[in-house]
Amino acid sequence: MKTIIKNGYIATVNREDQVYPRGALMVENDRISWVGPMEDLVMPEGEDVRVIDATGHLVIPGLINAHTHNVYYLMRGLAMDAELKEWLERAIWPGLMRIDRQAAYQGSLLGCLENLLGGVTCVADNYYMHRERKENIDGVLEAALDSGIRLCMARGFHDLQFNVPEEFLETPEEILGEYRRMVRTWHGREDRIFVMISPVNLLYSQPDTILQAGELAREYGLCLHTHVAEAGFEVREIHRRYRKHYIEVLDRLGVVDERFHAVHSVMITRPEMAILAERGATVIFNPASNLLLASGVAPIEEMKEAGVRIALGTDAPNNTQDMMQSMKLAAILPRIIRHNPLAVTSREALRMATMAGAEALGLDDRIGSLEPGKYADITMVSMEALHNTPVYDPVANLVYSAHAGDVRTVMVSGEVLVEGGRLVHHSESEVAAKTGELCSRMFH
Repeated sequence: MKTIIKNGYIATVNREDQVYPRGALMVENDRISWVGPMEDLVMPEGEDVRVIDATGHLVIPGLINAHTHNVYYLMRGLAMDAELKEWLERAIWPGLMRIDRQAAYQGSLLGCLENLLGGVTCVADNYYMHRERKENIDGVLEAALDSGIRLCMARGFHDLQFNVPEEFLETPEEILGEYRRMVRTWHGREDRIFVMISPVNLLYSQPDTILQAGELAREYGLCLHTHVAEAGFEVREIHRRYRKHYIEVLDRLGVVDERFHAVHSVMITRPEMAILAERGATVIFNPASNLLLASGVAPIEEMKEAGVRIALGTDAPNNTQDMMQSMKLAAILPRIIRHNPLAVTSREALRMATMAGAEALGLDDRIGSLEPGKYADITMVSMEALHNTPVYDPVANLVYSAHAGDVRTVMVSGEVLVEGGRLVHHSESEVAAKTGELCSRMFH
């Protein structure tokens, strides 16, 4: 089966950042086979070909949400006017303690489908559960498969009693055993499910357990995904405990490398940036979440100058999985620190939301740009709404004007999962109703 997308403004986000103002793209089965200007398109003859007219649309690689917590969205709207610690204590920890496998499945499905509707084709999802409900993680991954999205699962762990409720604490043996089980059962499934190691936060983990988890990550070639310097109380406690900063401690444990994700990094220091750059690690920037919890603005311009790789996520306290919003905030917030309108450009924001995320996840040979040989993970965004009119630079409109509701078509591995702005295989109203009913039973 071949699919041709024609007459669209195509932003490839390849190494040369090529664009085709009137471009075309050919998909054969699950891969992109050709991309270029319309005048060079050779239509296949005598074959079954599906043609999608992208007139008035921007065609981009599927967006990559490099950090979120899909199941947390079952607590959407709770404890919103709070800082991080209070939000965890009032909303997230009590909610997560009530969630069983069925609820974990539903929360994951809700999050995956919301991401798809917003043009996201790959998600890095961070989840941990009550220690007596380890099977919840299987429900989360089953929902991801059912949604059709590509998902990297950062299964979180805690093994140090500090603020975090005892119900979430696991032994190192439990933690490492579960990762090995997940790798055997899930890693690489349909080339759409991938396992990541996740000490949730250095604050809540024994250094020796992180060390062992890092060794396991190297054994299997997995990414290590952890929250870093998100809020002031965390940074102060880490420095009191170790007389060092987050990245300095983690680097001494040997886990900071090209597969390491420093999520948030709102309050990291210049020496920490230098370590991240030298190791080839990635910072995951979550601007909306950091604003909502009053955590601050990560020093993105300084990170860029230091050579740190930066990808983009929505996180959960953002309250929405709209990566368009995340791109806009990623472009405009860093400007206010030095009053520099070029701190992050619209094209840099798009790259953070696509190719940089693919590189962080170790999937850049498969996704992240529109190039022959890569999976056909493709998003089409309408530029015809009033808020996107007129169109001089579609990428600028995408970042500064568009929102998730402008997404019209989404493909993952060549399969159309969103068409005309609607889910193809799921009913939005049915998922919303079932989720609402489940949450009313759990939280009222």
